[in-house]
Amino acid sequence: MTGQQTDVWRQLIDLTERPRSGADAPTAGSPRTTLASANGQEGGGSGRLRQSSGPWTSAATVADDLRSSMRAAKDKLVTSHEGVASEGSGLSSIAALGAVRDSWEQRLEDARKECESLAGKLRKVAEDHEENEAATTSSFEQRGK
Repeated sequence: MTGQQTDVWRQLIDLTERPRSGADAPTAGSPRTTLASANGQEGGGSGRLRQSSGPWTSAATVADDLRSSMRAAKDKLVTSHEGVASEGSGLSSIAALGAVRDSWEQRLEDARKECESLAGKLRKVAEDHEENEAATTSSFEQRGK
């Protein structure tokens, strides 16, 4: 980093470390953020951070649904173009239509594969979160004994 960048960062850090009061104090909705209980007083939270694998699993289901939709769209594209080449033989637009159709088939297949890959990754994240939650809970329970 250049000296000027370092100075800017130092100024920002100094601003966050300096207590403010009166007219200069942050108000509700101000861009300044502080941690609950950072000033030694109890924060407003419940004291328990909770996570859920539900959103990850739900997103994986959506990715699976999209994968199925991509397969169906590709199949419909193929069947809707059956016989077009023979019926329109001699038309120059048929070759262009074929190239466009091939391009779209490839795009739909790529999207289908990506959705399939993404669904698996999202399920893995959900599983990892559940395992981490169980391990963390167990760790705290062991320390409490």
